[in-house]
Amino acid sequence: MRSRKPARLTPVKARLAAEIRQQLLVHGGAAHRDVVIGRILQRKGLSGLAADRTRRALLSAFELHADAAKDVGAPHLFELPFGPDSHRWALDGTVLPPLRS
Repeated sequence: MRSRKPARLTPVKARLAAEIRQQLLVHGGAAHRDVVIGRILQRKGLSGLAADRTRRALLSAFELHADAAKDVGAPHLFELPFGPDSHRWALDGTVLPPLRS
């Protein structure tokens, strides 16, 4: 059985988190993770094994930036608004842009 390496912030994960953030902003701050990932993969033109690798990397980047309890040097950007078993991703309330009137 392989043990998982502890999550750590890397430049790649920071870029992926920025892409996730951008897609969540496009969707009003929250969306199903499959929608977010699908849009990013579509924009990058990825399919097959490259899409699978990128999907796993996006999930890892989200988890890294969603778990405020871990001290991994990553800013808390995301949350699971419906609990840990939810697949709905959202921007943390502190990173939402101000509403325009």
